[in-house]
Amino acid sequence: MLIKIISLAFDSVYGGFNDEEVREFLKDIEVISVTDYHFVKNDVPYLTFVLRYFPHRAELESKATQKEKRDHDEDWKKLLTDADMGLFNILRDWRLQRCKKEGVPPYILFTNQQLAMIVKKRPQSISELTQIDGIGKGKAQKYGEDVLSISKINIEPKVEPTEAKPDGT
Repeated sequence: MLIKIISLAFDSVYGGFNDEEVREFLKDIEVISVTDYHFVKNDVPYLTFVLRYFPHRAELESKATQKEKRDHDEDWKKLLTDADMGLFNILRDWRLQRCKKEGVPPYILFTNQQLAMIVKKRPQSISELTQIDGIGKGKAQKYGEDVLSISKINIEPKVEPTEAKPDGT
């Protein structure tokens, strides 16, 4: 087992932590564990990863395993209709702005699955918000008022204009 430490400075141009170095490193190793730390030095937020790993992956994921993982990562899309996407995107934009402000990855605030459940359930109170899987009292207290006010927005579904036929209908 080996250990690698990678520190990423917050990149205001990128709008977050550019994790290309981490992704590149992870390509050819088998990860045992990852621990992350946040700190601020000279008013710059940093994200540090401590990676415990084996130099080579024991076996490559099969195509079926990769497809299952991809499908699982996009399960939230199955919860939403086209009409729901407007509110979902507003919540995602809010999450992006807030995570930039706090210097943390978006999934720390809410996962896509949690945002999709907020859109579907339209919670009316902090208590109802905590009924969504993975949203505890702390997260609900910190972000709940923002989320509740956004989730009350009524988004009209986009209606594509229809072209008039040559006969005027």
